[in-house]
Formats: sequence, C-alpha cells, structure tokens
Amino acid sequence: MGDMKFNMKIDKKTANYFQKKMPHKLTEAKKRAVEAMGKVWADETKTLTRDEEHLRTGLYVNSIGTLTNIKPAPGYDAVPATKDDVVHEIVDSGGKTILKIGSNVAYAGHLEKQYNLMARGLDISTERMKTVANTQIKETLFR
Repeated sequence: MGDMKFNMKIDKKTANYFQKKMPHKLTEAKKRAVEAMGKVWADETKTLTRDEEHLRTGLYVNSIGTLTNIKPAPGYDAVPATKDDVVHEIVDSGGKTILKIGSNVAYAGHLEKQYNLMARGLDISTERMKTVANTQIKETLFR
C-alpha cells in the first residue's frame, strides 16, 4: 500500500521563536499534534470499517493505528489483534515529525485496494485532524 500524506505546518515565525528559545517545547508540540491527528485518522477508519460492515472478526479494525478491542460482527468469532498487527511509528527527523499509521494484518493491503478505507478515513477526518493538531500545538506552546 502506498503512502498517504497529510501536511501541517507551524507558522514560521512561531516555529523560529520556539526553536531558539524552547526547542523541546516545539518538538513536544509537533509530536502531540501528529499523535492526535493519527488518532483521529485511525478512529475514522475504524468507524468506516464498522459502518460499512467490513468488520468481521475484529482483527483488522482492532489493528488500525492503535490496539483496540472492538467486538466482531454478529456470527463471527473474535480474533484479537496484537501489538505486532498495529502500525504506529513516530519519527522526528530533519524538522519533520512523521507518523506511520495503519494495519499490519496480512489482508490490510487487499482491503485498502478494494475499499480505500484508510484513504477515505483521511479524507473524512482532515478538518478534525487540523483542529486537534492546532489545539495540541497551542496547549503545548502557550500553556
């Protein structure tokens, strides 16, 4: 499955000020913003998976971005997700904070190709992602 990207930038003047005066705060703000955006994206994708009845055993939906315990569809036995099934890796490098998020179950790529769940989850959650990111940045930098 290819990469899907969502870019968010902090005002250059604000970023420069905090980079000089309190670089640890800037790093923390970016990480918190990216984490919050990833949670919104994962939650929206889980909701799509459930609402469109792609949820069967619970394995896929419970592995998207964070480990959860959503019950399987009626008539299906639960297959619990493990931390190895979850894709959630955050890297801060070269002034960028990047979150890799998704599912590592064997059929995740097939589901994405067929139903575009992660891509549609991103489209649907974009505005909410911006809101939570801005909130995290403001709370971290200006509290």
